[in-house]
Amino acid sequence: MFRELISIFSQYKGLSRSAYVIFIARIVTNMGAFIWPLLTLILSRKIGYSVTEIAMLSVMIGLIFLPANIIGGKLADKFSRKKIIIIFDIISVAFFMACAAVEPGNLMTFFFVMAGLFANMEHPAFEALIADSTKPQEREKVYSLSYLGHNLGFMFGAAIGGMLFENYLSLAFVLDGITTISSTILIILFVKVLNVDDFEESERNEYEDHAEEGVTTFQVLKERKSLWIQIVVAMFAAFIYDQWSFVLPLYMEKIYQAEGATYFGLIASFNGLIVIIFTPIMTRVFTKWRELRKVMLGLALYSFSYLILRGAEAYWIFYVMMFAFTLGEIINMLGSAPFISRRAPASHRGRVNSYRGIAYFVGGMGGRVVMGFLIQRYSYATAFTFLSVVGIGVVMLVAYNYRVDQRIFPKLYQIPEEKVDEEIQEEIT
Repeated sequence: MFRELISIFSQYKGLSRSAYVIFIARIVTNMGAFIWPLLTLILSRKIGYSVTEIAMLSVMIGLIFLPANIIGGKLADKFSRKKIIIIFDIISVAFFMACAAVEPGNLMTFFFVMAGLFANMEHPAFEALIADSTKPQEREKVYSLSYLGHNLGFMFGAAIGGMLFENYLSLAFVLDGITTISSTILIILFVKVLNVDDFEESERNEYEDHAEEGVTTFQVLKERKSLWIQIVVAMFAAFIYDQWSFVLPLYMEKIYQAEGATYFGLIASFNGLIVIIFTPIMTRVFTKWRELRKVMLGLALYSFSYLILRGAEAYWIFYVMMFAFTLGEIINMLGSAPFISRRAPASHRGRVNSYRGIAYFVGGMGGRVVMGFLIQRYSYATAFTFLSVVGIGVVMLVAYNYRVDQRIFPKLYQIPEEKVDEEIQEEIT
């Protein structure tokens, strides 16, 4: 038992130095990520928007973010990804600081929309940089460690944000900006882009080789159909996933009223705690699973977790729901995060990630509109049931894509199971 426990954490040994820097940077960033988890409550309680107005505002933001994401992806493939990250982060932080200087209202809304816009433009470059600075065979563990850092910081950030929400909202904006720029400096100084030519033959993945000059992103996606399908899956996954930060705080505010923000902050921190405890365990348990099998299980778990809340009012039930939801979130991440990095050519990583980002926004924002309508027209119970029905459909789509992916990327499915077993035994001993 003790040896197995050691092996769970020793699996992160021997990764690229950049993986550990990204891990630390994620902790710093998300320890100060007070605003986005509480955005719905800021709009509803501090500024006074209705559920429908928040949903429509989300759609408008999404329409602005779509072209920005495409531009960010193109810039990430044309220029230095590190420079793109630091420029856009500085602009984003400036708008966060501006939010701290104004009272809650339309101007504050404008400022944090602009902050989100430039953070969104930076995202394709950041995702591409993770792949650029790590080896193909270590991606699951790199993304697992990065995700662990994200939630280690978020666990504290969400709880502190809930406490700052009522009386110190301006301070939350300031701290969010400071931690963002601090983590950016770490990435710029210490993350090193790897040269593929220096890899040994066994470390290379031919599907990541640069595409020929003049090949468009649409041509890449057309030739690699499973990538395109998985981007569509990402849209529906975001439709479901995003409701934990939209429907859940509204539902808790309806039940607990003034204490809803504090209770939601604690639930969000619980989410981070489960990620910290179970991400290494799930990484170990599902080592032999192919990426899309993990995605199917993860989507099923966090889709059906919403059913636990049907008619629920006891506070402890929210913790049960969040436990199931978070396990699904972890497992889905372990499959979906490395999927695109192993199948998109390095020359197009930024643009492919921008399309995935667009899918997230369309799914997330569309989900808010649909959920807002269902809640106002019917009930929260109807909304939760609808999310699970959507989950069934998207799991079936991933099952179809599993077969498509095997045909297009056969070499990614040729790792013998016994070799995986040998690697696990080596790490244990």
